[in-house]
Amino acid sequence: MPIFAHGWRREWLARGLADLQTGLGVSQDESAILNSVLLPIEQISPELRNREQDYQFVEVDPSTIVAAQESPLAQAELGKIRANPSHYKIWICANLHKEQANIHYPIYQTYLDTCLVGCFDLGIANFASEFIQSTHFWQHGWINDRHQACYPRAAYVTPLQREQIDQLLLQHQLLEFRQEVNQ
Repeated sequence: MPIFAHGWRREWLARGLADLQTGLGVSQDESAILNSVLLPIEQISPELRNREQDYQFVEVDPSTIVAAQESPLAQAELGKIRANPSHYKIWICANLHKEQANIHYPIYQTYLDTCLVGCFDLGIANFASEFIQSTHFWQHGWINDRHQACYPRAAYVTPLQREQIDQLLLQHQLLEFRQEVNQ
């Protein structure tokens, strides 16, 4: 379910030690709102903990979550979660290592592309733009690895989607921070 989480700020500060990259992380910030997706999982499994080893799972107050789209189904689901807080838990992955990207731990364009294609797939107007706008610390170590993906879980991104992503980044005046790498 696409949501907005009040009190959280998305940042390029998640130092991924295993993958030698800087990923997205979050920090608590009373004045911030970030758009995200609420995913149902039965439990935080050892496999998930291993995959997200550079993050901690922080419980989120359900009253700080609102649906990104008004629909009876979304309202019913959020109502069920809020009515049963001992049964339904909301977790956010907060990064453990907060350091700005650099040449040794860059932001990979293919990681960003994967995130934004996910935003496009939701079919919600402006969701990708809001994702970009609510993300902080673009200024350092961002490289364009599209010619040879460095991100290990890179999504398939069509040429049209790449063009849409670059248009959004240009619109938000961020492309000046992306560095091209030698092919």
